[in-house]
Amino acid sequence: MRLTTIVMTALMAGLTLFVSAQPRKVAVGGLHTTQNMKGVNRVQGISENQQLLGYIQTDSITVRGAAFGKAGTYTVGAILTSKMLAPYAGCHVVGIRLAAALDLGRTRTFIYSIDGSTLTPVIEQKQRIYEGWNNVFFNGNGYEIQGNEELFFGFDYVETSEMVDAELGGLCGYGEDTDGGFYAYGDFGKGLGLYQLSNIGSLCVQLIVDVSSLPMKDLDLMSLDAGFKYKQAGENIDVMVSCMNAGRQAVHGYQLGCQVDDLQPRFFSLSDSVGVGRSTYAIFSYSLPQQMEVGMHHISVFVSKVEGQDMPENSKNDTVTASFAIYQNMMSRSKVYMEIYTDQTSPYVPYLNTAIQQLVNTYSQLTVVNVHRPATPLAIDEAAYLHQFYAYTWPTFTFNRSYFPGEAYIAYDMNDYLPVIPSDMTAAILGDMILQESAMPTFASLSLQLSHQEDTHQLTIDATGELLPEAEAIYGDLALTLMITENKVKNRQAEYNQITGRTVTNQNYVHNQVLHRYVTSPIGDVVQTADGKFHAQYTVNLDDAWKPEDVNVVGILTKYVESVTEDNLLDVDVIDCNSVSIAQASAIQAVGIQEQETQAIFYSLDGKQMPAMQLKRGIVLKRMPDGTVRKVAIK
Repeated sequence: MRLTTIVMTALMAGLTLFVSAQPRKVAVGGLHTTQNMKGVNRVQGISENQQLLGYIQTDSITVRGAAFGKAGTYTVGAILTSKMLAPYAGCHVVGIRLAAALDLGRTRTFIYSIDGSTLTPVIEQKQRIYEGWNNVFFNGNGYEIQGNEELFFGFDYVETSEMVDAELGGLCGYGEDTDGGFYAYGDFGKGLGLYQLSNIGSLCVQLIVDVSSLPMKDLDLMSLDAGFKYKQAGENIDVMVSCMNAGRQAVHGYQLGCQVDDLQPRFFSLSDSVGVGRSTYAIFSYSLPQQMEVGMHHISVFVSKVEGQDMPENSKNDTVTASFAIYQNMMSRSKVYMEIYTDQTSPYVPYLNTAIQQLVNTYSQLTVVNVHRPATPLAIDEAAYLHQFYAYTWPTFTFNRSYFPGEAYIAYDMNDYLPVIPSDMTAAILGDMILQESAMPTFASLSLQLSHQEDTHQLTIDATGELLPEAEAIYGDLALTLMITENKVKNRQAEYNQITGRTVTNQNYVHNQVLHRYVTSPIGDVVQTADGKFHAQYTVNLDDAWKPEDVNVVGILTKYVESVTEDNLLDVDVIDCNSVSIAQASAIQAVGIQEQETQAIFYSLDGKQMPAMQLKRGIVLKRMPDGTVRKVAIK
């Protein structure tokens, strides 16, 4: 699932947010709130066989009185992913629990299933909502969780003109902003869809789930973090596993097994106590064997015992697995590839672009490609898949399309900070990431040479490289992707006007590193190697509208796959990258010609040698260093 993310600030929607520890108003941006409160950690009206599922599991409220600042009906709620729902497969959602800062009258509560951008109603029920926490129990058996779906659940919030005038709304929040914790379904001037909201934490809304079908004591493993992908035999790694109590009773102590490939597992006992529905992280150190073949390997962690007892037979998620690569030798990367998923409708983009230009001027090893969001003027259809798999908001970016351990996504964003921190600070943060990526091992090199015919706009690209034995052992076949980008492209871009405090559209914004075309397949052509080397040549005609002096060719090497999927995203990180501009290539070519000219010897037609600096108009003989002779006209 990839959802449009919109932070409801003055930058995005012209709305205001008031948040204060005191019952007064202070401008922050987004929604209105008038009071913060400490949580009281109590749950009322829930039976022993029921649990609360969501981002809040108590009666805690830290923000009361949030409002949109404009009268209307808003469909608000939270999103639960399939990973969060999987432990509850077979259980029934019997109701929704929500908190209100005011009496909201009779309103609709709902559950929708999410399929891409489509919302399908699952269950809904109307009930009067009073100030404080409300339990809304569904008629019938409720909704049975499948464990592989994604759900949007919440209620219709009606904001009246009286609320707007009083700057006191009916929404409540808890804690810090959490991905998935607060969404609204609507248009918001950007098209109908789900939009993430911020600045009041997670919306106070929960699912009430009947868990009587679950085992009494059960521990689910949700994720496995074994560090960076590339490792060496004998390396000591810190393994971190996310554990969730999926049973009906608290767990006090458990044992995990850790296994590499089909080797004998090692066991680790942990004394953590994990409450019902709660999560924890188990961390232990694991030394890889000294003798391991170069190539891909797997590490698995499984729950061996809970409180000294074997896992129940109906436990569903008691094993997690990750892949890693073993190498012996490595190369240095030619360049670091930064791919930005940008958006001409986002006012955050100019802030990021300013920092990116500083990076380009500072780091010669950096290559940047801006991939514009689908359905915007500078977008190309062939690149839409990148937004589908990487962009969870706009703008986002990846370095070498590689995953950093512990992150929620492969891509990153700095959108909450871009408008409020100086661009040089943003550049400094990203600069550290560039240096880190530069040091990552690689096992194949890539060089690019260009030949440009000015009269025909024909561009010939020669891509060459060398491979270590690790390349085939880890990746199998390699793929070469070639792209054409252009700088100084004038087109529209949303910007934030500091004077008016509104978002405006600059029709002549100058865009750099704009992806115009793929020369190869967007996911790369298979590389044909011989004796650990490869050479591939491509010829392409440039668009007449492109200025050759601003055109760049970017090449990346990745693992060859027939298609990119959610399952193989971690396998298709960029192995090496290089780039060259037509201007650079022309300058190198001109120097070569000049050197050849200084080495040539000129003769008159009667055979007398003539100094090159004293040539006069007419026909002369020119002998090149390789011995070839031809007539040339001096004008």
